[in-house]
Amino acid sequence: MMIAPVCLMITATLSIHPSRSVFFYYETVTLSCAVPGSFSTWTVKRNTSTKSSVSCETWGQLNGSSCTIKGVYPSDSGVYWCESDSGECSNTINIRVATGVILQGPAVPLTEGDSVTLNCSYKEKYAKESTSNFSTAFYRNGTFFEKMPEGRLSLIHVSKENEGIYKCVHPTKGQSPEIWLEVRENNIPVATPDPDPDPTPPIALPKLLSTILLFILYTCIFILAVYTYRKWAQARAEAKRKWPDHL
Repeated sequence: MMIAPVCLMITATLSIHPSRSVFFYYETVTLSCAVPGSFSTWTVKRNTSTKSSVSCETWGQLNGSSCTIKGVYPSDSGVYWCESDSGECSNTINIRVATGVILQGPAVPLTEGDSVTLNCSYKEKYAKESTSNFSTAFYRNGTFFEKMPEGRLSLIHVSKENEGIYKCVHPTKGQSPEIWLEVRENNIPVATPDPDPDPTPPIALPKLLSTILLFILYTCIFILAVYTYRKWAQARAEAKRKWPDHL
């Protein structure tokens, strides 16, 4: 039974080229470990139906933190991961090697909003080239999903509803092995504006009206005072002007 490894901590990322999980016989596959900022020694390991936790040197060609299998065979089907000398590891990738009809899908989980194309291909065991030029029926979770004139199914802006087990059926050559399409939630937080640290409270309507009335009252008193002063000053000046006439 092929099971995933038990690791102390996941700190690396395993990628695969070509970026899919199912391969035809004799294809070349390269697995690479990306470990930013690590000073440990990393290697690619795998679990197959016959052996567990076997390092790249035994079954592939090691090149730094990458491992290449030149000409995969069914015995290469299994679970692959990166592991350090201190027990840290990466995500896992499941690989399956088959002949006849296969469905080529992503080897790593998608994120909501991503787009992907699933390719249904057919190849005889010793043929040099595969073909997708045939009418293809696609199934998800065992239920008919869609029929395409060619063996390509495009999923645009995937969501959790697109997650599931997929397979394709050739009109005369049979069906492909099933693949698991995983879709992870997009957990990017939505930015919200910070509240005003010193908000100005709104002025209550009664207080506003009182302020306006007081302003009008003080203005009227001021105008009345100016008018009264001017009348008084004018009367005094008139009295001084007439006073010498009485002498």
